[in-house]
Amino acid sequence: MASAASVRDSSRLPNEILITIVDELGKSDAPKALHSLLLVSRHFHAIAIRPIYKEMLLSLFHPKQIPAFAYLSRNIATNPGVQFITSFIFIFEYYSGSGPCFTTGEVGAQENLELILPYLVNVKRLHITFWPFGVFNPQALCLLPPGVQLTHLFVDRSLHLTDLSPFLALSHPLLESIVIRPAYPSAATCQPFQPTDPKLSVGALCPNLRCLEAPIEDFLLFEDAPPSLVNLGVRGQHPFRFVDDMVLDHIVHTFPSLRTLYFEGTNFGTGVAPLLPRLPNLEYLSLDHSSMSRRPDAHNLSMFSAVAKLKYLRLTYSPRGEPCIAPGIVDTLLILDVVKFKTCTRVYKDSLDTSQVELHSSRWLQWWEPAEQDIANTSEQHNSSLFVKL
Repeated sequence: MASAASVRDSSRLPNEILITIVDELGKSDAPKALHSLLLVSRHFHAIAIRPIYKEMLLSLFHPKQIPAFAYLSRNIATNPGVQFITSFIFIFEYYSGSGPCFTTGEVGAQENLELILPYLVNVKRLHITFWPFGVFNPQALCLLPPGVQLTHLFVDRSLHLTDLSPFLALSHPLLESIVIRPAYPSAATCQPFQPTDPKLSVGALCPNLRCLEAPIEDFLLFEDAPPSLVNLGVRGQHPFRFVDDMVLDHIVHTFPSLRTLYFEGTNFGTGVAPLLPRLPNLEYLSLDHSSMSRRPDAHNLSMFSAVAKLKYLRLTYSPRGEPCIAPGIVDTLLILDVVKFKTCTRVYKDSLDTSQVELHSSRWLQWWEPAEQDIANTSEQHNSSLFVKL
């Protein structure tokens, strides 16, 4: 009579077939489907298939998936594929709000992530968020292997901003991008950064940092910045809240080399407009609908005339009327992008044509980079102005 073990072995697919399944899913550009194999079949844990692990994306949408995720985390020490992970993306997107079910799932996700982090020996890009109602505690980042060389970091803003400080206080010579996602208001009442809280020297700890995104008050955590830092992203959940002048002064004096500025959910009147004329090197600007939707002049580009070197403007809302780059309003502006869903209409200063541009889907490409070459080409021929219908 066959033993239970032999029955299990006989029912297991050969490695060649498992690898073929992975190869075919890889061709479909379906990372969620590819990485779900790790949650539905333990056989994939036994062989190191590089395409599964190199850019790992795990997206859970219900606490009931935590046990499957737990199988991966509890066997991570013997998993031969973990050495291939260079990008690790974990998103727990449970939309039912609060309650015991979500709390259990959030705790379970946190605990299992803490089992995985010590084994990410070659990770370069890390993205962890519990969206929209949860909060990942970034203190767990200290569990990463000593000497890990991150280039990109995207994490939640926990109850206390200083929960992130122990990890950032370590040296990160290759870190190029830090994104701190604000907590949803119903998920956590975040405590503001206090004057007595210790600050961090980004210039010393992250000498190659190019991009820093955070809720506007959280920039107080950073006492300086390296010359390499060119982009500031201002994220928020309270676009109509007053922004203190002290915060604006701190941004101006701490980040003098800014060339690009990104606003999401930030009050234009108190958080955006006062900053624009005080950043003399600003060339790229992006504004979202929640920053602008209640302004009666949201369609009028003249409000950006205070930006002396503005070359590129991206609006993720639809202005009233016909967007244009009209003469004498913003003389330096070369390209205006109006984003609608996954595409944007691009308006040029010196051409009667517009183009439909598909937005990039990469999590690691910076928001302004896809437009840089187009701006360089347009800058060679801006002798006239346009009025173009979308």
